[in-house]
Amino acid sequence: MQGKIVVYSDQTGLGKIITPDHKKYNFSIDEWNEYDTTPQIGQTIHFEPEGINALKISLSGGPAPQKGSDEKERDKGKSTAEKKQGPDSKEETKESPRSNYAIESSMDVDACIQMHFADIQKRISDNRELIAENRRLDFIRMNRFLTTAYNNLIEIDHSFENYELAEVKQQLLEAYDTYRHFKSKTSYVQNAYEQVFLSKQIRYKELRAKLELNKVQIAKLGESAKNREEEIKEKSERLKGMTPQSEEYIYLFNEIKILKRTMVDAIHEVAKLTEENRLYIDMLDNFYKMHYEKFKELFGEFVEAHDALLRKIQDVLAYRFDAMMWKKANRSKPIQNFFAKAGITDEFSAITYLKYYLKTLDVSKLNQQNQELVELLHYLEQQTKKRVICIDDDTEFLTLVRTTLGEIDRDIKVTLTTRPETIMPDLKNLQPNVLIVNPEMRAVDVEAVFGYARKIVPDIETAFFAKRINRELLLAAKRFNVAAIIPKTVHRQELLEQFRQYIE
Repeated sequence: MQGKIVVYSDQTGLGKIITPDHKKYNFSIDEWNEYDTTPQIGQTIHFEPEGINALKISLSGGPAPQKGSDEKERDKGKSTAEKKQGPDSKEETKESPRSNYAIESSMDVDACIQMHFADIQKRISDNRELIAENRRLDFIRMNRFLTTAYNNLIEIDHSFENYELAEVKQQLLEAYDTYRHFKSKTSYVQNAYEQVFLSKQIRYKELRAKLELNKVQIAKLGESAKNREEEIKEKSERLKGMTPQSEEYIYLFNEIKILKRTMVDAIHEVAKLTEENRLYIDMLDNFYKMHYEKFKELFGEFVEAHDALLRKIQDVLAYRFDAMMWKKANRSKPIQNFFAKAGITDEFSAITYLKYYLKTLDVSKLNQQNQELVELLHYLEQQTKKRVICIDDDTEFLTLVRTTLGEIDRDIKVTLTTRPETIMPDLKNLQPNVLIVNPEMRAVDVEAVFGYARKIVPDIETAFFAKRINRELLLAAKRFNVAAIIPKTVHRQELLEQFRQYIE
């Protein structure tokens, strides 16, 4: 096929060809078959079209590019229908590995994500001990109340704050800052795509810079052409009043010719740069679209997993801080005296203090902040209640389990079932602390049950029911990381002791 080069950049080695029927094809210097010259704008050339790209390009004065023997063999094997599709068929373009001269990525999506969030991953790695703990408080919900309670206790007892408490508080605030920073960097996928992936693509950045440089150049050339046009107009008016044979006329006439040439050159350069930018925009757009969905998928998975882990770290630290704060409050004489005068006789804790504070408020006139405290009290009360799921095929034993756990603590919420599939779909609502399974039940895949439970409730604690404890069971307990093996017995007192030792 014959065409003419309308755009070519020595810096990028990319250009465009237009054919007599006004079709445009992209080309790369890699497809240039002339060895003693480089592509020039305006040259007439021969090429082979493939989709929207031009291959095997040579100057029109030389012989048209010949197909290799392997290409001829492929052509022989093509059906008539395939040949009729022509070089612009969608199927052929889709299969072409050269399609759009795609920008090569400098670093793949996963590597970009891992590199960008290396500090977050180190933070998580350094806090494996915290992540392994089960006890935690929702710090985002507790933040304001914890701070208020802490400051109030310091006002009551000025010696209340010590190094150990201050250190845990500092760790908690740092964990919270890390979490907020992570949320701000990951809230908008498109922003993250630019910062995490595209910013690390060398070729993409180079073309973006060239595109912007061309835009600046186009603006300057456009302004220059406009100024030359106005200058030509003004000088042409002056020329009308001069004698054609005069020296002034000839000088001004030649000056106008130079100005026109300069203006035309500027207009041509604008056209060239504009066409070049169209090519860059296509390439950049194709690259953007090519990797976006993959980034969105991997980034979403990464954010979901690491968001949960960062929340876990700060929530465990919140639990530690709260427990340490009230443990110290219980030993403080000024705080004991203050609480005694206020009529508080229960053990000092977040719940006790919150109940005391809410008693001083008019429930009928609660503002939004105080209403949130009522909801916080409900949350804290729920947190203190153990939620246990027991799975065993012996209904009589399960009934004994319910009675036994009720004796230990009436607030323990017990869910019993002989079939795991009936309870698993409801795990998100139940949010159990403990899951106890009999691994010897028929047709029960313990690995699948524990795997699903830990996915829904990451910090769930697991245990086994077992009639006999043998080496095989101990190996299974180690493999599935269970916290305890509770022997099955019909003796209520014996079972009570087993559960009391485990639960408490």
